[in-house]
Amino acid sequence: WLFDELTFFQPRLGEERPFYLIEPKQQKGIHCRFGMKGVIAENHFDLSRNAITLLGGQRRYILAHPNQCNDMNLLPRGHPSARHSAVDWSNPDLVTFPTFSNAKVNEIVMQPGDVLYLPTNWFHYIISLELNMQCNTRSGGEKLYRDEIRDCGF
Repeated sequence: WLFDELTFFQPRLGEERPFYLIEPKQQKGIHCRFGMKGVIAENHFDLSRNAITLLGGQRRYILAHPNQCNDMNLLPRGHPSARHSAVDWSNPDLVTFPTFSNAKVNEIVMQPGDVLYLPTNWFHYIISLELNMQCNTRSGGEKLYRDEIRDCGF
């Protein structure tokens, strides 16, 4: 399937760090989502690699390296929204979350046909700028950036 048609996604056998798929048998397929204008996915990190393709519309991604974890003001482990920031990124309260102003981020606006590779444990905040459709596939987690995430209590 994906491996047959896009051979660069095939695991690199015998190497310590494969290009994309860590455990090919754990791959769960492709997931597609529609987004209406203004829909927001609050800032969070995922425990797996992610390849995101935008098929239509536009989405704004604000990305942060895991070393910014302490400034993300994450909800604690055990909270129903653990791994998510307590900060409302649409209207940050810098009195309650003063370290948030120290966070360093990158911003991109994905256009149709763009592909974004999101490494394990990277933070991302997503805003649908118009009606859009994306498909993504996850490939399992890796050990990169675990120390940074562990320092934040995860």
